[in-house]
Amino acid sequence: MPIRNAEITDSQAIRDMLEQLGYPLTTKHVQDKLELLLNSMGDAVYVYEDKNQIVGFITLHFSIQLAFEKNFCEIGYFVVDSNIRSKGIGRQLEEKACQVALEKGCDHINVFSMAHRSDAHRFYERQGYTHIQRFFEKKL
Repeated sequence: MPIRNAEITDSQAIRDMLEQLGYPLTTKHVQDKLELLLNSMGDAVYVYEDKNQIVGFITLHFSIQLAFEKNFCEIGYFVVDSNIRSKGIGRQLEEKACQVALEKGCDHINVFSMAHRSDAHRFYERQGYTHIQRFFEKKL
């Protein structure tokens, strides 16, 4: 299967895909953050590898919910290389996310997507997501 747990050596490829979304980060920054995620019990990072090249990744964050019987999963970052989108890679990564979320006792999965990413919105709707709320942010 081309989906596997991310490794610290995937930092450069992940950085390159984040840059496609407009996040100009250093490899060191991504490496440091990835190391934290990989060592966290409440997070997971998966990559899609094709011909020894990372072409997609997804980060998952799990949390216990006081008001719900089951736990909750949030997709943090989800990127497929812009050069090879619409080939089923995103669908496979999203399905992996749902599988892992169920294994972790979750019954909800959500994702925040910037308003201008209309292609991503259509993808999520095809995958069964519904637009349910407004999102608020406060800069600290």
